[in-house]
Amino acid sequence: MKSTNFCRNSFLALILICFTATSLYAGDPYNRVNSKDIKPHFKEAEKLLAKRNALFSLDADIKLGVGIASTTFDLNKPDSTEQLTTTSSKVGPSFGATLSLNFFGFGFTTGFAYGSKGYESGTGQKTNLNYFNIPLLLYFDFNVGQKLRVEGNLGPYFGLLMSQDNSTLYKAKNFDFGLTGELQFAYMFNKYMGVLLGGNYEYGGLNNLSNNDLVKKMTTSTMNIYTGLKFEL
Repeated sequence: MKSTNFCRNSFLALILICFTATSLYAGDPYNRVNSKDIKPHFKEAEKLLAKRNALFSLDADIKLGVGIASTTFDLNKPDSTEQLTTTSSKVGPSFGATLSLNFFGFGFTTGFAYGSKGYESGTGQKTNLNYFNIPLLLYFDFNVGQKLRVEGNLGPYFGLLMSQDNSTLYKAKNFDFGLTGELQFAYMFNKYMGVLLGGNYEYGGLNNLSNNDLVKKMTTSTMNIYTGLKFEL
């Protein structure tokens, strides 16, 4: 019992220490120093940083969320097995990291994203399609007040199939080409870090994902909702 109380008290003390340290270092670091005490070369560095940020910025986002994916089939012949006559959506995890280069509110975004797609057939068979996507997107943002930032992305992505169920009769291609649109909100704690909340929509299979003679065309639609962290570099 004594060891349990000691561990509990130590854990609470650690949380208190972390909270105190975070409070001390939260906000704009330049506000913690009196301008009279800043040396001339620090002032020049601050001017250069402000000038650079007025021209462009570089952001890194880490995202973790959940995706709801549906798959649509256009058949070459009637589905006698009724596996694809009626399919339902599949829910799975999603995560990724992106890097955005911003010039005057517009720019470019790339990175990687993992998505779990697939479907459940009318007979109850579940098929998993796990893709690794590389987006190449146009970026825009604008500020609402001093803390809140609204950001959006739009453009194509390239997907690589990492794995699929061997038991499925309807195989998908190893390469996916699609379009994606994204809208997210970033609440900035300070100049360098904030928290994210957003969502994106992916339409996959512009290159036709079908790898089966019975299926004429196979496309996917995925809605992702996520949260995460933003770092301004």
